[in-house]
Amino acid sequence: MNRMNKDHLHVFLNPRSVAIIGATQRQGSWGSFIIEGLRFYDYSGHIYAVNHRGNRVYNMPAFKDVREIPEKIDLAILTIPEISVEAAVRACGEKGVKGVAIVTAGFGEAAEKGLEREKALSELARSYGMRLLGPNISGTFNLHDGYNGSSGPIGYMRPSPLAAACQGGFAFQDLLASGYHRGMGVGKFVHTGNECDLTVTDFLEYFGNDEDVKGILMYVETIRDGRRFMEVAREVTRKKPVVVYKAGRTPGSARAAQSHTAALAGTREIYDGMFQQVGIIVSPTMEELLVLGHALVERPAMRGPRVGIVTMGGSWGVALADTLEEQGLAVPELGSELQNRLRHLGMPERASIKNPVDIGASGRWNETDVILSIGREIIASREVDALILHGMGRPGMRTEKALTSQEAFLAVEKEIIVGFDALQKEAGFPVLIGSHYSPWENQAVKDVNALGVRVYNGLHEIAQVLSGLYDRYCFNEDSRI
Repeated sequence: MNRMNKDHLHVFLNPRSVAIIGATQRQGSWGSFIIEGLRFYDYSGHIYAVNHRGNRVYNMPAFKDVREIPEKIDLAILTIPEISVEAAVRACGEKGVKGVAIVTAGFGEAAEKGLEREKALSELARSYGMRLLGPNISGTFNLHDGYNGSSGPIGYMRPSPLAAACQGGFAFQDLLASGYHRGMGVGKFVHTGNECDLTVTDFLEYFGNDEDVKGILMYVETIRDGRRFMEVAREVTRKKPVVVYKAGRTPGSARAAQSHTAALAGTREIYDGMFQQVGIIVSPTMEELLVLGHALVERPAMRGPRVGIVTMGGSWGVALADTLEEQGLAVPELGSELQNRLRHLGMPERASIKNPVDIGASGRWNETDVILSIGREIIASREVDALILHGMGRPGMRTEKALTSQEAFLAVEKEIIVGFDALQKEAGFPVLIGSHYSPWENQAVKDVNALGVRVYNGLHEIAQVLSGLYDRYCFNEDSRI
């Protein structure tokens, strides 16, 4: 990426001055969404409101035209009717604005001649040395810098070393809102929309060179320049993990993508092959995109496919083994010497110790020392490449009428989860905690989540995390050859 392009992309995430063209206090309008987002996160740059009436907006003076603003403007965000966009882009060019983010929809995704008008906007912007983002976007943010020029869920966005470049916005923002209570989020976000100028590939390259970004998430409906994408992705994935959810894989979703961002979705097989070649981790579902990203930047490498399971319920162990092996991982029987050591820790004959190790059947599910010792023995054996403790948590949240016995049991649950999670440090490989219950359904899960302990919800989620970690390790090893 040359210096000019890097600087032009920089203004979409680190602007020192922003003009909102179409600014208003009318609730439910894009002009109010953007200003409220900027004000909530204490943006340190200069905010300028622009609307044709010139009225005050959120107690700020509003200019009737961007060219009336006496200061230099890095970024203009357009939240105006489609018919006014061309004139506003021209005005921004005359003002010397560096970048324009077009929230306005109604172009290539909706109108028959919309693509022609998008091309004309891009050419107009280029004639002034500007770059365009959009149209049909929900904005950008950089929470590390207090900048939120988006409609993201205010108060429910958590900064992290992850960045996201997405062709769609609202679904990803829903992930941020639900991920907030699990301690998950992204620090930097760009919604590229219809991509009349800048594309997800541009921001993949930008984030790949950003030292503050440790992993990249992408929601993709189409790749407009496949060769360049592969060149950029191959270079980026050598340095940091990239996780993609590819939408538009079926005829129905491809049709939806065409009317969403004017995307030509393409076949699933072509994209899967392309992603595999360049070392991109594919998220099979939208919901797992954020979870996978966090795991890849937080967990140690998984250097082999073997997984050990310690479970509080035998049937959960069987189901988890099914799910792991369906993802190409292995749940091997533990060696006879290791099994003997587990028996000497107090595991009775009625409890399986072959793998999964069934704590529930042992009757010792509330003995912290025993469970942690079992984990340590499995780790020390080096017979597995990852370890899972699954089945923690009983339904229900703390109430004023909680019995003393319930509080005591809760304390034991939390001690086991926190202690087992800490084993990852001495293991040097992934040690995961799994529960059927979310932080909204179980008090122990909620409490340890607040301490920063990840508890994975759902067998498929656990299997995808380990599969992604192993795929990432294999790609890194192949890259060294």
